Amino acid sequence: MKKRKWLIFSLVLGLLTLFISFSQFLSPSKEEMGETEKDFSSDRALNYLKEVAKEPHPIGSPANKRVRDYIVKHFQHLDIPVEIQSKPVKDLRGEKYASNVGAKNIENIIAKIQGTSGDDHAILLTAHYDSVTETPGASDDGYGVVTIMETARALKQMPAPKNSIYFVLTDGEELGLLGASALKDRAEVLDKVSVMLNFEARGNTGVPIMFETSSNDLRLVQLYKEIVPYPVAYSFASEMYKRMPNDTDFTELKVTKKLGYNFANMNGLEAYHAEIDRVENSDEATIRHFGSYALPLVKKFMMMEAKEFQTIEESKSNAIYFPLMKKILVVYSEKLVVPLMITLLVLTVAIFILSFKMKVIQIKGFALSLLAIIGSLVAMFIFYFLLMRLSTIVLIGEINEYNMAMFGTYDPTILTVLVLLAMVFCLFFAKWISKRYGSANFVMSTQAIWILLAALTSYTFKGISYAFTIPAIISLLLILPIILKANWRKGVYPYIAVAGWTVPSILLLAPIMYLIYVALTISMAPIIAILTAIIIFPIVAIVNWLMAFDDEA
Repeated sequence: MKKRKWLIFSLVLGLLTLFISFSQFLSPSKEEMGETEKDFSSDRALNYLKEVAKEPHPIGSPANKRVRDYIVKHFQHLDIPVEIQSKPVKDLRGEKYASNVGAKNIENIIAKIQGTSGDDHAILLTAHYDSVTETPGASDDGYGVVTIMETARALKQMPAPKNSIYFVLTDGEELGLLGASALKDRAEVLDKVSVMLNFEARGNTGVPIMFETSSNDLRLVQLYKEIVPYPVAYSFASEMYKRMPNDTDFTELKVTKKLGYNFANMNGLEAYHAEIDRVENSDEATIRHFGSYALPLVKKFMMMEAKEFQTIEESKSNAIYFPLMKKILVVYSEKLVVPLMITLLVLTVAIFILSFKMKVIQIKGFALSLLAIIGSLVAMFIFYFLLMRLSTIVLIGEINEYNMAMFGTYDPTILTVLVLLAMVFCLFFAKWISKRYGSANFVMSTQAIWILLAALTSYTFKGISYAFTIPAIISLLLILPIILKANWRKGVYPYIAVAGWTVPSILLLAPIMYLIYVALTISMAPIIAILTAIIIFPIVAIVNWLMAFDDEA
């Protein structure tokens, strides 16, 4: 009965933590944003989108030229000087490539608001205005295009900027980043640029994420945190993106070594490069969120002094960053990864020595419990791998060229079912391991798994190391009074212990699981199952251990 009470406490606490953490995936409302003449208006942006995404407009098509002309007229109407940069496709990729593309020229749109202090620290906003042949491209990259168009309109309602602002809508991105490649010819533009903002989409809904930056980005990310009212950014997403088969215009332009941010939303993957990527299926909240990034950042950079740019450029550290909840972004230097890992290892050695010395755990029981956990994780991985493959057959799906399972609309229900099923497996395995090898051995073996993952990620995948290192440190510290048999039975300490094992792991790891699912689909079901087990096993273990001590008392 007592065990059930603690498990219910953990469940309620976990759900509350999920609710708080996942608030970061809610875009700001119109009321939160404010939409006066000087503000970014998602209503206006949506009206632009109706013209930009009226029909498919791949490079070289008549529809592409219509979209080009519409965007040019928008800047002309705002009294912003605008030009067309044209370059033969054959001069970019060769005659054979050009003949396969079927378009003679790429045509980039370049508009500029002149700064009052010259062009030495200009800001560059980019998105691509072409679509693939199958779709009007409302999100890809209509969202980026209309974000820039509406940002330009809002900026023209303000006093002239100190630093110049370039608005570049590139052509031919979908066929090999052609427009961005051609833009590199414009040295008189790029040599003056200090910071770039690129806007992309990999779906038609969801919050935009800052998923890539220029190198040595600590000060850049800190500035993003300070300026943007609703920041969503993950250092793990940046490292994951490097391992994915995707490129954007930012890929082509970052060789210029300029400061830069790359933004994209990822939800609604079923609309990516699909016929359904139309205006009627677009998400105004996503566009609004893009605007909440673009306008505040440009307003900051356009008035910055040369010394401020120099400070950012001289930053020699990368950032580790992640949201805790809506509006709260944690940022710290990558240089802290190793000290945190050393702290964890020192705690690990001290607590394990103390545990063996006080005979809280036994070497054999600990080792067998650890092997049992690893075995259960392997079994879950195999089961979910086979389940995923079977699903593609039963649901008439397919494994696409990127090894992603594709069979319809993805929504949180699928992820919820995957996690709940994994939890059932975890409870079964946890009961068996705890009973067979002892609750104390089970607790310490779960910690060994977390410590191992923290060490591996701190060395190979620093952007995600926080999700394992921080919970592992907290858990070890909370174990200490139990090992020492302190007077923890009284008061609220048992609640603190359970909360300390529940909240940090869910707060930091659950959003990562969600984003992995969103980015890589149900094909990542085995990884999601493993991460679920890594969260659930320690929670069940600490509850069992607390109950064992309570029974002894």
